[in-house]
Amino acid sequence: MDITKFITQFLYRIRYRLLWGSLLVTLLVIYFTQFLPYSYTVEGSLYAGVTNEVSIDGTRFTATAVNSTFENLIGIAKSQSTLQKVSVQLLANALTYGEEWNDNQYIQAIHYRQLIDIAPKEVLSLVNRKDVHATAEALWKYRREGRNNFVYAMFNRNVPFYSMKALEGVNIERIKESDILRLRYTSADPGMTQQTLILLIAELKKAYEELRFSATNDVIAYFEEQVKLSKEVLSDAEDDLTRYCVSARVINYPEETEALSATRYEVDDRLELARRQYESAKALRIMLDNKMDIRADIIRNNTELLQQLDQISTLNQRITEQEIFISSEGRDKDNRLMEDRTKLKEAEKKVNDISDNLNLYNFSKEGVGIQNMVDEWLASLINEAKAGAELKVLKERQQEIFEQYSAMSPVGTQVSRKERAVSIAEDNYRNQIHGLAEANLRKRSIEMSTSNLRDVTVPEYPLSDNGRKRGTIVMAAFFGSLVFIITYFLIIELLDHTLRDPIRSLRLTQLPVIAAFNGVSNLQYRGFLKACNRIAAAYSCRQMNKFLQPDRPTVINLFSLESGEGKSYLCRYFISQWNSEGLHVRLVKSGLDFDPHSKIYLQAQKFSDFWQLNSAEKIPDIILVEYPAASTSSLPLPVLQSSDLNVLVSNACRLWRNSDNQMLEPIKEKMAETSTPLYLYLNNADRDVVESFTGDLPPHTFLHTFFSRLAQLGLTARRAAVK
Repeated sequence: MDITKFITQFLYRIRYRLLWGSLLVTLLVIYFTQFLPYSYTVEGSLYAGVTNEVSIDGTRFTATAVNSTFENLIGIAKSQSTLQKVSVQLLANALTYGEEWNDNQYIQAIHYRQLIDIAPKEVLSLVNRKDVHATAEALWKYRREGRNNFVYAMFNRNVPFYSMKALEGVNIERIKESDILRLRYTSADPGMTQQTLILLIAELKKAYEELRFSATNDVIAYFEEQVKLSKEVLSDAEDDLTRYCVSARVINYPEETEALSATRYEVDDRLELARRQYESAKALRIMLDNKMDIRADIIRNNTELLQQLDQISTLNQRITEQEIFISSEGRDKDNRLMEDRTKLKEAEKKVNDISDNLNLYNFSKEGVGIQNMVDEWLASLINEAKAGAELKVLKERQQEIFEQYSAMSPVGTQVSRKERAVSIAEDNYRNQIHGLAEANLRKRSIEMSTSNLRDVTVPEYPLSDNGRKRGTIVMAAFFGSLVFIITYFLIIELLDHTLRDPIRSLRLTQLPVIAAFNGVSNLQYRGFLKACNRIAAAYSCRQMNKFLQPDRPTVINLFSLESGEGKSYLCRYFISQWNSEGLHVRLVKSGLDFDPHSKIYLQAQKFSDFWQLNSAEKIPDIILVEYPAASTSSLPLPVLQSSDLNVLVSNACRLWRNSDNQMLEPIKEKMAETSTPLYLYLNNADRDVVESFTGDLPPHTFLHTFFSRLAQLGLTARRAAVK
């Protein structure tokens, strides 16, 4: 099949549907587009300053962090909570600044009147014409009172300007890889468009700052509270340690224990030395007592001597006690100690003087010198007294040290425990201080990055609209209707099983179409119907003249699958045409010239078996046989096979069913055995179908001729006589 020719003929066939259908749709669109609202577009832009931002520690944001920041900004701007606030503020602006008959920079009068018409009185009573912020707060409070009120419905229903669906029309995008965030919004009111972007940008900044600082502020508040608590715990631990040290009389436990330990070992050493001196002095004194006679007793019993010895013992005890508690560097500077030492020397001198006065004899009974013995005895007696006194003092001091050890041992454990508690509290306090410092540093870094979120392009009031693009819509409707009509009829063309034209008939029946005949339903050309039929009959006869036999009558069979296909109607025009050409035609008609239900007809092998020419009749040039419908009577296939031409007459407007193929298939097979011509003839066809065989039919108008040439792809054809 020639696709180009098929398309042109298809378009030619539906030309009136294309014309009137597209014209009707276009007129309707032209009418309704006059009510289209105007639209105004406002743009604004923000500088985020993320890609070039440097934190306090000198690090830059990564690509992931940058993309996340822009996604967060866009998400916040399009979030429901942000749009709710913008909706309420827009409503507050409109109710506060709107004027019923004057347009202003906030809202046009027509939109203000529409708002007033639908707003209930309880909402209008909340409007403060002098303070838009008070109006917004009142409307926001009123919105939270219930989910069925006016303000809540304005946001959640499909209402222009104030609804979530309308506000979601704000286009927010990042300009390539820059730090610029562009916002664009289009609506039917210039003031509402501008205010929507202004309020949205303000809410975006506010919400972004709150979201970024909320977590950091919470962390700072947490660390401040923890610092306060840890400081209290540290103070309590330190106060507890102080109170315990005061109650236990401990100033510096490590130094005190170290000093106590040093004192103990010093006392032990001196105690051991004092014991040795005391024992040696005591042993020497006992030995001298045994060697001395009565004089020694006299000396021992001398009162003054005893007093001096007691004084020597007392002074020596006092000196020992002072030396224990005074360092070696301070002993030479202590006045009391120096005074006691002087008195001790004086007492020792007096004892020596007494001993000199008591020397009555020069020698003992053993012949030993008394003077030397008395001196030694007195020296040993003095040493014994001194060592005894020192030994007593050192034992008492040793016992005191032991008691101090008993007291200091549990004190050390408690002090260590309390110092450990203080250390733990101090570490915790230091960690909380460090965390608070880092949180404040993070807050400062956020402040630095958030401060960069500022306006680059402030939304301006639009002075002109975008144009309603009415012409574009009309053209789109026109071409859309053309595409729809072509697609619709093309689908019908491909799926329809109506015979209608030669191409589809050949595809459905597998029979070539010999010609077509006009229908009677075209009222436009009803005055030219007979002329057109004669032209169509003439073309059909010329096509069938190819099968005429010169030496005998030519048998042409006309049959149909259904009754009422118009065989008799065609026969009249064929006979008239052949007669005008000088050919004698004999019409043999079913039911008149032969009985289609007789046995002879049904069993006929040749045409002469059921019909013969009367001897009185003239031998015809053409025998035109009209058979009954195949659906109501059988056809003698051998007779059809032996004929010169077989023509299947079908109504071009009929549906070709599967049953028609089943009835036609045996006929085609029988004709194929002897190559007997079998054609399809379309009756009651459209005018353009007939013209595809005959050419232009009358009347020959210029417009009809032009479209007919286009349908036949005669793009450059001209109608001119050739000499």
